[in-house]
Amino acid sequence: MIDQGATPPGQRAKKKKAIWWMAALVAFLAFIVAVKPAYHWLKSKRADQFAAAGNELVREGKWNDAAGKYRAALQLDPANYQGLHGAARLASKAERPEATGLWEQVVKLPQSTVEDRQEYAGLLIDSGKLNLAERILEPLLKSNPDAKTLLLASRFSARNGENPKAIEFARLAAKRIPNKDGPQFQLAQLQAQSTSQTDQAEARKILWALAGKEGEFKNGALEALARAPQLSLEEKKRVLELLTASGTNNVTTDLLASDLRVQIQPEDADHIYDQTIERWRGGSSDQLIQLARWLNVHQQYERVLSLFALEQAFENNQLLLTHLDALAGLQRWNAIDELLNRPEVTLDPCVVESFRARTAAERGGALDAEAHWNHAISLAGTDADRLRFVANFAEQSHANDAALKAYEELTHIPEETKAAYLGIERVGRRTGDATTERTAAEKVAAAAPDDPNAANHLAYLNLLLNNDVDSNTVTAKSLAEKYPDRLSYRVTAALGCLRQDDPSSALAQFKAPVPIDWKRTQPAWRAVYAAALAANGRKDEAQAMVATIPLDRLNSEERALVGTK
Repeated sequence: MIDQGATPPGQRAKKKKAIWWMAALVAFLAFIVAVKPAYHWLKSKRADQFAAAGNELVREGKWNDAAGKYRAALQLDPANYQGLHGAARLASKAERPEATGLWEQVVKLPQSTVEDRQEYAGLLIDSGKLNLAERILEPLLKSNPDAKTLLLASRFSARNGENPKAIEFARLAAKRIPNKDGPQFQLAQLQAQSTSQTDQAEARKILWALAGKEGEFKNGALEALARAPQLSLEEKKRVLELLTASGTNNVTTDLLASDLRVQIQPEDADHIYDQTIERWRGGSSDQLIQLARWLNVHQQYERVLSLFALEQAFENNQLLLTHLDALAGLQRWNAIDELLNRPEVTLDPCVVESFRARTAAERGGALDAEAHWNHAISLAGTDADRLRFVANFAEQSHANDAALKAYEELTHIPEETKAAYLGIERVGRRTGDATTERTAAEKVAAAAPDDPNAANHLAYLNLLLNNDVDSNTVTAKSLAEKYPDRLSYRVTAALGCLRQDDPSSALAQFKAPVPIDWKRTQPAWRAVYAAALAANGRKDEAQAMVATIPLDRLNSEERALVGTK
């Protein structure tokens, strides 16, 4: 009998063959799964080797060869940490525009370190990308920040126009590593820019200490002291002696030394200018540019025009700009017009239009000037650098309407918003338009809610315009109590007291352990002090103070404080 349930021999063979193929397929797939990670691992290790070779080439100063190695590493493994990190550091050293993008890729990797994020934040601050820098800094500041992070936060705050905040961060960094000169130097540089006499005195103390010992920051401290505005004659002589003894042979140091010589011996100024020119006349283009700018600052316009041939200026736009500035200083508007029409001129069109606008204005062509300013702003478009140039140039040319327009355009660029509103504030102050200045100050204070300078300035303008007197007086008094060494804050508090008909409290704001040198103070501060003296019946002292004030530098509200129009 035939077994009906038995499998025929042919079918059994086919079944065995199918099982074998299935087993082979499973084995092959398992091999692929195993080999793929191994292949990636080998590629990653090879990429690491290329990156290591690149690092060695960087140490040897062979940057182009190193770039080739990093490129090879990233072609093998685009997310290779060593390759990206090496390439980012090299791009930063070479000041290449690719650096920002490379660091952005580095910090996204799980292997990235705190040092990587610090490097990236520093690069963003230097390139003015403050919104991005803030995003990187915030988490670093929340996790027990080291001195480097605090110094980065200080640089960020300074770049963002928040000098008091920058000083506090630098002070914290200096406390973290008290035996290091770097944080001390950064702190002193910031304090030197402060309106507080206490800060300025502390800055000079730190700088003198750094200048008196050998080290990385000695020359920087000497240069900062040379720029300090409140040095005595003897201190200037001492700084000049130390600068001369340092043996540093660079144009920056030499020009600072020449500055001091002019201040110490003004009767020898012409001789000093000629000697300085002789030392650097044959220098590089960069050195000539610095020299020409220095001479323009000292109003030595004819010396600038004879410093280099016009053909040389056509080869370097920065040099050409110093030549144009000298012509403007001499009011040679026809010469500027002729020069701008030369085919050799390769200046940015918005720069050319700005000079044409100023030339037209100086010749009395108001409508032509307005047309050129509008064209300059249009040519600048949404480019921050171009708009900033037009705005600054218009402001310096006293073309206030054009400056306001350019700054207004800048407010639409997030990275430039605060600086643009500060520019609008300055123009408002210059034109005596307290309302325009107050509107801009409100924007600045909103953008920097932790900046006491911004809060104080807004309170001052509100009180000047009699806006919400009580709450602004509370703000002003609070700031004056918190920062008693800042005269500007006490001036605002005094103005608030005057607006509240409390003259004795207003005058009390000017009582300080150190006598106030009123000659060094802003005209508006003297106006408030004179008003406080008058309100307390000290009329003669008030009139004597008013006599020291250049009234053209007061707006109408400030002139009303001292009873003038």
